[in-house]
Amino acid sequence: MPPYVHRIDFRVVMAEVDMAQIHFTAMYRWMDRGFNEWLAAVGHPFTLLLQEGPGIPIVDSRCRFIARVVLDDELTLRTWVSGVGRTSFRSRHRFTRDGELTVDGELVHVCVNRATREPVPVPGWLREQALPDGEVPDGG
Repeated sequence: MPPYVHRIDFRVVMAEVDMAQIHFTAMYRWMDRGFNEWLAAVGHPFTLLLQEGPGIPIVDSRCRFIARVVLDDELTLRTWVSGVGRTSFRSRHRFTRDGELTVDGELVHVCVNRATREPVPVPGWLREQALPDGEVPDGG
């Protein structure tokens, strides 16, 4: 099975903007949504992870704003996994408007035993769905 890239198309709504443009926290909510949708699409919805593990807390995050995003913009978010190490991986998130990159973000997750919080290896199913580090999917 080839690595999976999830795509969401959405419109920026009033609740996501301040007086000038999109509020920066909205992009983090969309990255979280994109990653949750990615997990569900590859057969491991978050509810299953909460039951069976591993835990995947976020230990680092970044979001780079490249172009202004405003109310009623129609954006496409692409989410994928890459940068897989022994116990960590990155969920990557690219927001585009009409093919133009507007926001680029990533979340660094560490796999942990849910009971002990000790690091554990990245599961094989996740590793199989990852793009090579540095690779950007088509349309991204």
